Amino acid sequence: MQTCYYRLCITALLVVCLVWSFAQPTQVYKPSINRVLFVLDVSGSMKEKWGAKTKYETACELLYKLIDSVEQKNPNVEFAVRVLGFQYSRTEKNCKDSKLLVPFSKNNAANIRLALNKISPQGMTPIAYSLQQAIGDFPADGKALNSIIIITDGNENCEGNPCAVAQQLIDKRISVRPFVVGLDVGEKYTDKLKCIGTVLDTKTDSSFYNTVGVIILQTLNTTTTQINLLDAAGQPTVTNLPFTLYDHYSKKILYNFVHSLNEKGNPDTLFLDPVGIYDLELHTIPPLRKNEIELVAGKHNIIALDVPLALFTAESPLSNFGNNDAQAVVRNAAGQILQVQNLNMAENFLKQTYRVEATTTPESFLDTTFLAFTDNRWAVAHYGILSFNADRSYLTSIYQNEQLVLRLDVKPKVYNQKLQPGKYRLVYKPTDSRESSSTRIVRFEIKEAQTTSIELKP
Repeated sequence: MQTCYYRLCITALLVVCLVWSFAQPTQVYKPSINRVLFVLDVSGSMKEKWGAKTKYETACELLYKLIDSVEQKNPNVEFAVRVLGFQYSRTEKNCKDSKLLVPFSKNNAANIRLALNKISPQGMTPIAYSLQQAIGDFPADGKALNSIIIITDGNENCEGNPCAVAQQLIDKRISVRPFVVGLDVGEKYTDKLKCIGTVLDTKTDSSFYNTVGVIILQTLNTTTTQINLLDAAGQPTVTNLPFTLYDHYSKKILYNFVHSLNEKGNPDTLFLDPVGIYDLELHTIPPLRKNEIELVAGKHNIIALDVPLALFTAESPLSNFGNNDAQAVVRNAAGQILQVQNLNMAENFLKQTYRVEATTTPESFLDTTFLAFTDNRWAVAHYGILSFNADRSYLTSIYQNEQLVLRLDVKPKVYNQKLQPGKYRLVYKPTDSRESSSTRIVRFEIKEAQTTSIELKP
């Protein structure tokens, strides 16, 4: 007895462990560290005067002040600097003149200032190549939020394709689309750089300082997301539906949630990784998708979907005669099965045209459009019973109009068969008869929730 008790305890413990292992909470995104990479243009044009100093001197001085200020208030931030166009003169036209000058580290402001003071502008502007190299500048860390800020006073002049490289950053989930801060570059160049990310042209050193400061703060702020599932009035009242978020390019599942409303009746807030592009699949019938969703880092993002839900029930009256155990098979216009549900069970579908089959004998069919935010009901007639009383074995066939409904091998006993209400004919002959002329025909009618008896005789 004691041995059995111990076995039961061990079994119960294993069950608890298994349930716990399969019921882990959905992980939300909480970055452990924020990394900001500055890609700084040190090409020859940065020697031009911009106020009292050169563009390069102004950029270096203001970057140091910003980085130092942020580091003092945010212990979980790291900065790094990649520079382009400083190792070779412009006459050499070196389009691979790009280097990670200061790798990521905490409290990096002094190191960045010292390193920038040792170099000077002179070369080309290989923005595309520098962006491509920047992919490897970030340490491999799934819990880091990485971002890039490009500072330049001109356009790519190495025939690279910054747009294509920016797409590679998104594909690899390395960074949110980079911010491009122009030093009075003009509308001609800002239009060309828009494919990289957000382009902000600054006209003065004060506007440069404020712009870069706002970008840094935005990247450090928590990114939140709200999924609004809209009803017929455009209000986010639809809820309790499961949904999946995928990486748009790899199709990898990133998050699984069941949609919820908070205590105020609003969609609850999600904490998602702002890096990359998402596809959202709402697991309605059929599924509803919204693709290529890009979150804005440091902001509260709202993703809205119209969800025209239609409640559908294939209902059959319940009676003491017996419950109808048939099912409703719902197909789309292409004939694909979307759902199989028991009669008298309600299920939500999207507003569409469907073909519904009740697996009664014979089958019942309905071609209809489910109306959104409406209780769509289909009354499936309750069955009746055909009762055979046979003195021997018979081969029987049941027809309705011209259609063969059922074949039965009836033995010498009472045999009951469920049938939908309607008029039928029964064709039968003794199993041991070798003559077709022994075939007999009986016409009968089945009524809902009633029994019709037929006595089979040669």
